[in-house]
Amino acid sequence: MKKALSILILFVVFSTNGQTSETPLENYQWKRGKTKQESGFVVLKSGKRLDGTISLKGSVSKVTEIVFEGDGKKIEFPAAALKSFGLLNFKTENTSTQTAQGPINDSPESMYEWRSKGTVMGKEITGTVPREGYVVLKNGTRYEGELRLTRKDGVLTSYKLKADKKYKGKISDLERYGYTVSEDEVAQQNLNKLAKNFYQGTIKTNRKECSGEVAQVNIMGKFYSKKILHRDVSGKLTEFTPKDVTTFSQKIKGELITYTVRDGVFVTEQFNGNTFQLFRNPNPTTTNAFLTGLVKEGAAIGTNALAQAAVKKDAKDNNYTTNMDSIIRVSTPEQLMAIRDGFAKLGGYNTYQEALDKSDNESLKNNINAIEFALAGNEIKNSEGGIFNKEWIILNKTTGEETVIYKSEYKKLIEPLLKGCYEYLSLERKEQRFYEKWNNREAAIKMLDGCY
Repeated sequence: MKKALSILILFVVFSTNGQTSETPLENYQWKRGKTKQESGFVVLKSGKRLDGTISLKGSVSKVTEIVFEGDGKKIEFPAAALKSFGLLNFKTENTSTQTAQGPINDSPESMYEWRSKGTVMGKEITGTVPREGYVVLKNGTRYEGELRLTRKDGVLTSYKLKADKKYKGKISDLERYGYTVSEDEVAQQNLNKLAKNFYQGTIKTNRKECSGEVAQVNIMGKFYSKKILHRDVSGKLTEFTPKDVTTFSQKIKGELITYTVRDGVFVTEQFNGNTFQLFRNPNPTTTNAFLTGLVKEGAAIGTNALAQAAVKKDAKDNNYTTNMDSIIRVSTPEQLMAIRDGFAKLGGYNTYQEALDKSDNESLKNNINAIEFALAGNEIKNSEGGIFNKEWIILNKTTGEETVIYKSEYKKLIEPLLKGCYEYLSLERKEQRFYEKWNNREAAIKMLDGCY
């Protein structure tokens, strides 16, 4: 019975007096017995289809009249005069570019590059990078120019278009929109933004070798890169990543520099012989104890000084005398924790965190926070993390064996390789010392390459 009733309701909604709405009637924008004029079509009994705008009169359960406007004409059709009608921008489950509430997007979503414009009244505002495009209003008017779109919390809300003059409005005013540039053109524009410092070079992949101009996409603060660009004679850019490339080269100021792939990044190849290859390690594992100690000591001193300044300021602001700055300066972490917990108990709280959360005594909280800051400095000083050495890897291409070298321990680390070479052992001690020096490591690898 329920199934039969549902079929009957659908029949009433979509078909009335011989005409059929190809858009569910509840998806029109109804108000006081009629709908808002929207982009749509009508199909005459003869089969002729007319595109323009339509509005309905009647109700969701029964349409009495369809008002059509198009080609400079306005026609009021009785419902029985039409074979069918519907909205042009209605989205069914099988379409991907149009919705009942929004315009048709004629360009792939991947072409729209969104950037944050901040947060307004709790809503995140994002806007597209301006590109050549167009909008078509619901009355059929088309404008072309530099198109920008805006979203609030991911919902498309408005557009701006700069042509002979500026046009803007709500996204609901549009029938459709899109770019006049192709997806490939946008991809080239995006690559051009990354492109800097092109040099003549060669890129080798597993399948081919291509020559032309090559640029690295630099990563701020890193000596390696994760992406390179190739520009052919026509100016077309192609992107390559370490998974695509075995090696590439650039000729910079007359010097040919070769790059190899290591741990998913491109690194400079300092030497590549028959047996040995030398390159910088992008993921070092040994800690530079001296630099780490300096940084940690500096952090501890800095946080301790700030903690002392905080308690002195609180005493001055609240007109009381304290020696907490001196206590913080000379106390061990264990003593500072005992003082912190003692402050909390004096304030009537079980823990220092409870005091920070519940107390309205600002001086109490300022002193506890200052002690916490000093403890944080001590924690940094005693943490296991540190600054890594700059490491190089000597790869034996025949055996796959790797030797990691770095400046402070170079002589000890290179010694097993050197003493495995008879040519080195045959040298005078003075000559041997030359190859044991850090600045001569490339010469040492070249000598080893001819020996192994």
